[in-house]
Amino acid sequence: MAEETITFDLIRKIQMEEARLPKLTKLPENFYVNVSRYINQKRKLAQGDMKGGVEIKNIERLAEDIFNRRERKILNNTIIFVRTGIVSENMTEEEKILFDKITGQMKDRRQEILFIMMEAETAEAGTMIMFKEDFSEFIGTDMKTYGPFKQGDIARIPDENKKLLLERGVIEELKTIQ
Repeated sequence: MAEETITFDLIRKIQMEEARLPKLTKLPENFYVNVSRYINQKRKLAQGDMKGGVEIKNIERLAEDIFNRRERKILNNTIIFVRTGIVSENMTEEEKILFDKITGQMKDRRQEILFIMMEAETAEAGTMIMFKEDFSEFIGTDMKTYGPFKQGDIARIPDENKKLLLERGVIEELKTIQ
């Protein structure tokens, strides 16, 4: 959507659409910045004017409601994206940054927890560990090849190898649920 002139009516229209629709609505370019400018202009014009002060409060409430609704939708979209890979539409550049940060954290956490749960069921020999730094491929004491690993990767390795890597400070031992 092209950049539009921000007005009270436009803000109200967007707020009603956000309230009515489950998906993110398309916002005009630079919406948040332009709403901020609009509110600041209104403040300058309304200095000492009670009616203008009420109008500014109404604009602020609408803008905050839009922000809160979109924030909730973005959080819901991160869950959908992490589970299915389906990307949401109509995010602003500022919202995409938030979305990327949250989805990155959720993907990592989901991978860690699901991996630990699934591995706990198999009850293989060895200990679950997490790498604190990148580590190259190696042959374990059981003569199997392990790695290479990236920082944050979780793996199950033989206890003898775990001791060596712990001494070097390369890994951290994870507690598994029994």
